[in-house]
Amino acid sequence: MRKLMVGGALGVFLLAVVLGACSGSGADSIDAQARRYQDMWEIDNLEKQFHEATSTKDIDLMLSLFAPNATFTVGGGETAVGIAEIREFWTTKSPAFDPENNWISDHPAYKMEIKVNGDRGTLHFECHFVDAKTEVVAAVTAGDADVARIDGKWLITNFVGGTTEL
Repeated sequence: MRKLMVGGALGVFLLAVVLGACSGSGADSIDAQARRYQDMWEIDNLEKQFHEATSTKDIDLMLSLFAPNATFTVGGGETAVGIAEIREFWTTKSPAFDPENNWISDHPAYKMEIKVNGDRGTLHFECHFVDAKTEVVAAVTAGDADVARIDGKWLITNFVGGTTEL
């Protein structure tokens, strides 16, 4: 009987040690998963703010999405480097910011793709620009962005815009 009691107590002790070890690593795993979801949510907000900025022609909001030394490539490979050149593109060359156009930037969420790896990630999305007056799709584009957490905030470090199909 004494062997049974000592064996049972040892079994309970070992079970407690194993469960304690597992719960510690489980907590780390849960923290990592929660961090990943938080990062994906913040990157998703970059995409939402991008569409808000194009719909409202809010250049300050648009520029707040880019890292200071970001690159922005569109069309036939024209690349803007840094905030000043990116601002120039949006304000002088982008049909979305053209005062004559009253476009609403729509985005099919199911075509968005976000990948995160530590403090870096990628973001792919489409823009369907709908003329507010005629309700006709005026333009369809896609964006592929490299993003990074810089000083605690997710920003676009490299953006390549291109065409896509509906």
